[in-house]
Amino acid sequence: MKRLLRRFGYGVIEEIMKEDMIELVVRIKPDIIIMNVFQGSICLEACKKLKEEYSTKDIPLIVHLHSAVEKLKLDFLAVPINDFIQQPFHEMELIHKIQNQLRIVSLHKKLKHSQRALEESLALVENQKKELDNNLSLAANIQESLIPKSLGSIPNCSFIWHFQPSGKVGGDIFDAFMLDEDHMGLYMIDVMGHGIASSMLAVALSEFLILDVERGSPLKRKINEYPYYEIISPLEVINYLNKRFPFNKYKHYFTIFYMILNVKTGVLKYVRAAHPAPIIIKNDGGLYELDAYGTPVGFEFGEGYDEKTVCLDSGDTIIVYTDGLMELKDTDGKPLEYEGIIDYFKKEINFENHHYTLNLKKLTRSQETIKDDISILEMKWIKFI
Repeated sequence: MKRLLRRFGYGVIEEIMKEDMIELVVRIKPDIIIMNVFQGSICLEACKKLKEEYSTKDIPLIVHLHSAVEKLKLDFLAVPINDFIQQPFHEMELIHKIQNQLRIVSLHKKLKHSQRALEESLALVENQKKELDNNLSLAANIQESLIPKSLGSIPNCSFIWHFQPSGKVGGDIFDAFMLDEDHMGLYMIDVMGHGIASSMLAVALSEFLILDVERGSPLKRKINEYPYYEIISPLEVINYLNKRFPFNKYKHYFTIFYMILNVKTGVLKYVRAAHPAPIIIKNDGGLYELDAYGTPVGFEFGEGYDEKTVCLDSGDTIIVYTDGLMELKDTDGKPLEYEGIIDYFKKEINFENHHYTLNLKKLTRSQETIKDDISILEMKWIKFI
């Protein structure tokens, strides 16, 4: 057997089985062990020790069973040994069995290496996920800080609103502010998609739509005559945004509703750039939309936008929302869609002294998951001054 193995290129070390067999095997570190079994019980115990010991259990063990111990074959297989040969054996039988065992060892090593690499990759992914979660939480805090906390300083107007991102961060942003003593500006923006990229653009837009004339606000500009500023019309604001945020640069587009309201007279001018049409609920119970033509901001289409003007009556309510509201599921589990939203407000009109969007806010909070960010803003104008 030794000559046969050497003829096939294997290095062979022959040792007699001793009490310090385990220490010997650990020291030699063989690729495979072939045990000649003449004495059944002694060799059986030796095989058990080799397979129980942590440092030797993975070394392939082939048992050469001589005729005197063939009856113990099942006992050896139960150890379990890796393979066996019996007398008489063909020399290629032994070579193939050795090759098979070495191939299995090689595959096991590759598997362990792959498992270690996978564990390291999973640990790296987990660390990256934690870092991403932390960054998302920070981004969510930044975005949340940009959502109005109070709008009580705007004369003749009262507000309630709700913002619910589909994830930790979203692409919706809105605000209302005084442009001067008489005029209020209000916008709601819905950036395409949701997640970090949409949130970053929403935050950038919020920072861009500032009232600081010194920094070049797109909402007001300096002039040389009293009162030394000019409020920029909604149409001009949207046209400017369309050029400032082209799709080919940012790879995102957004819809926007922007309005300017004279808080003393109720005259309202607005542009709707592909945003869902806001709803006006009249003080007498009538309902209609603030509709106007407009494409999403970023595509620079040649058709342009429509700027329209309406006059509010004291007690009129405007409801502005993003299209995520249409995907909200009703109590039957069906998406509200546009018709469902209109039907909802028609029913809410029957309640007096009631905020029309309160039940919508409750419905959004009851959803297990939402596919798109949801923003709702309700504004009532009552002429006091």
